[in-house]
Amino acid sequence: MINLNTHIMDIQSLKIDLAQKILRTNKPELLEEVNRLFRNENGDDWWKELPPEIQNSITQGLMESENDHVFDHEQVVRETREKYGF
Repeated sequence: MINLNTHIMDIQSLKIDLAQKILRTNKPELLEEVNRLFRNENGDDWWKELPPEIQNSITQGLMESENDHVFDHEQVVRETREKYGF
């Protein structure tokens, strides 16, 4: 069983250690990587970086999928063969 107090102290120690390492480093690529990790931590940052028209297209596709307005693979292959004579 994990001791909660010990776990919290370990996390606090890790934070202090990381902060000290960040303050001591002069490697811009390392700092950029740490920064990227924190930006990605939220999980939805990539969404905010997409242009509005791409966001709208994805949202529309998701809504169509939820409403079963999709084509399965077999249907796409069949229609492609019919249209292009494959």
